[in-house]
Amino acid sequence: MAAVFIEGFDKYGGVNSNAAGVAALLTAGEWTNVGAAATVVAGLSASGNAISIGGTTALAKTLTTNFSRLIGGLRINGSLAGQSAPIQFRDGITAQCSITLETTGVINLRNGGASGTILVGGAAISPNSTHYLEWDISFSNSSSYQVWLDGVSLFSGTGDTTGTANNYANAVALQQVAGAGTLTVDDFYLFDSTGSTNNAVLLTSPRVETTFPVSDSAVQFAVGAGILGSSAARVTATNAPAAASLVLRRFVPAVACTLNSVTIMPGATSGTANYRGVVYADSGGTAPGTLMSSGTQVTGVTSGTAATLPLTTPQSLSAGTQYWIGFINDTSVVLAQSDAGATGYRAANTYASGAPGTAPAMTSGQASWLLWGNLTGISGANYNEVNQQPPPGQYSYVFDATVNHEDLYGFPALSTTPAFVYVTAVKSYVQKSDAGAKTVSMRMKSGSTDSGGSATGQAPATTYGWLASYFSTDPNTSAAWTPSALNSATSGFKVDS
Repeated sequence: MAAVFIEGFDKYGGVNSNAAGVAALLTAGEWTNVGAAATVVAGLSASGNAISIGGTTALAKTLTTNFSRLIGGLRINGSLAGQSAPIQFRDGITAQCSITLETTGVINLRNGGASGTILVGGAAISPNSTHYLEWDISFSNSSSYQVWLDGVSLFSGTGDTTGTANNYANAVALQQVAGAGTLTVDDFYLFDSTGSTNNAVLLTSPRVETTFPVSDSAVQFAVGAGILGSSAARVTATNAPAAASLVLRRFVPAVACTLNSVTIMPGATSGTANYRGVVYADSGGTAPGTLMSSGTQVTGVTSGTAATLPLTTPQSLSAGTQYWIGFINDTSVVLAQSDAGATGYRAANTYASGAPGTAPAMTSGQASWLLWGNLTGISGANYNEVNQQPPPGQYSYVFDATVNHEDLYGFPALSTTPAFVYVTAVKSYVQKSDAGAKTVSMRMKSGSTDSGGSATGQAPATTYGWLASYFSTDPNTSAAWTPSALNSATSGFKVDS
């Protein structure tokens, strides 16, 4: 297959300034290493998100094999406060050649790294302006190259596009070179020159649109766990609810389920702090009402380790109904925050008296404390356990070990009708949890044809990570995808062995 890699930077969740958390998400199967200053920001195109790289940070990916020629493109926006290399081609960790964006806005092709000899330069762009950069580069001491900006050729020629003795690249990197600037990237595609499709530069300013499951089509996997809310801390800031508090946030389950416990993420350690989980019914949409369930006491929390507060009586929840979940405490301990918003509610509460039977008047606009509900009792809704973004791994998943068992899901239609669909990627966040060798495939079913695409029989690791397969044509017709065929297709995963 000619499609080597597709990345829209959308599956890592919403805007996220927690660089350590973003690095962990990026390096879970997709990217090999990430510097210290990568964050998720608003997308550079009409949908999804993008990655912003600051400091002296590289986002690098080791490819599956050696490539003598690579074709691709990505959307870029540079502050121009420092030099960047929107794309660098590597042999291992050594740069073969780099397309650089200078502080003047000029785009150059350099031999080697960002300080290498300039082979050729092109027109300048303005600071903080968005453009689509594309390339077709072969690797040798005297190889052809061509670079385009917004579909117009910037330069072409022949030169030394290697920094090692090898005539290939097996890794790519997106790099901010000078610490003063930022580089934002989005909508990245990478092809090789083989095959009959996707073997030439696109020149159409393409967009990568990511969709997530919204329904079950045909499912055989079992539900392992579910989550209400998100387990991701998208900011590094912490906030301490006052001692003797009732703390709540609002949640609406998408499916009928049972709430078994509430989890919080402490940002400090306390061996004596006491907590009890609580869940309240809604009262009028803007305030909690009566207590539905409370939990057993949990004493002591550790910084950075999730603390789960079990409910004494698990609580049944209805789909589409708003609930208020949280905890009561006796000690002020800082907690991680889910984001920079102010969606928390708090009221004073004497811990020894337990959770009040009817919620008192709550003060809104409190920190978005990181807390979520842990669910069981979910049936007929496998899609709900695999559409969290970013994926929470152990907190929400489906599982199976039976060969040929498969889950296929329905997806929403594309947000617009594109003129052409070049390639479709199916990606899953997978972990092997049992003994023995296991293999899986990412599936696409179009019409009556169920296909594993470019890569079947993939071996998942014992930690969660992304696996992908690419579908450059409609498996039902072997012709180019039509938007209507893609909108009607279902996707998922299968146990191969």
